[in-house]
Amino acid sequence: MNMTETNYSSLGMTTKEVMVYERIKKDILNNEFEPGTILVERKLTEKYQVSRSPVRYALRQLVKDGLLTGEPGKGIMVPVYTLEDILEVYDLLEVLQIYALQVSMKNYNMIADAQLEQILEQTRKNTVEGHLSERMKWDIAFHNFIIHSVNNKRLDVIFEMLVNQKQRFDVTSFDDLEHGKKTNEQHQKIFEAIKSRDVEASIAALKEHEQYIKQYYIDKLVIGRYNL
Repeated sequence: MNMTETNYSSLGMTTKEVMVYERIKKDILNNEFEPGTILVERKLTEKYQVSRSPVRYALRQLVKDGLLTGEPGKGIMVPVYTLEDILEVYDLLEVLQIYALQVSMKNYNMIADAQLEQILEQTRKNTVEGHLSERMKWDIAFHNFIIHSVNNKRLDVIFEMLVNQKQRFDVTSFDDLEHGKKTNEQHQKIFEAIKSRDVEASIAALKEHEQYIKQYYIDKLVIGRYNL
């Protein structure tokens, strides 16, 4: 889902506000701003060569999205996510996708199967070619497809807010090729269950996948097996 097209018009955002929002959001997701960084309006206006008004609007929206946080006495800053934050996000992502599979399996057909297969093929292709940042976009597209199959706009918005935060964690795994291959295999297993229209198997495969992801970040932050 493209938020710029589907949501911003209803928020009354101008073209310039959307542009500034997208640029700051992209830099946050790419870790251009270190966790704990205070975002100062004046410095951002200089960085992006715009006036303060669209910067101020963008920062407020990014706080609502959960990508920034307002700290009393400090200002708006890039949050430092804890393991608890990460696990909470993935717990909610899992719950929402289980709900989506339970209510939307009737909406799947051969066209949906083909679209999912294309997403998986692009994910595999970018993994093999080592384009791991691009691979993650298709990884997210796979999960988005499951959610959007419900055709519930509120669910779409809630899920996207969580995905925005999830992308902050994803950046730390771009260079982990084995992790990418493992998640590709798990996505394929979820897809095969969906293709068979087996709700229980789909949910079981999804739970297995989300548990793996949560354990991956536990290994990063607690065991120190991976770099965060």
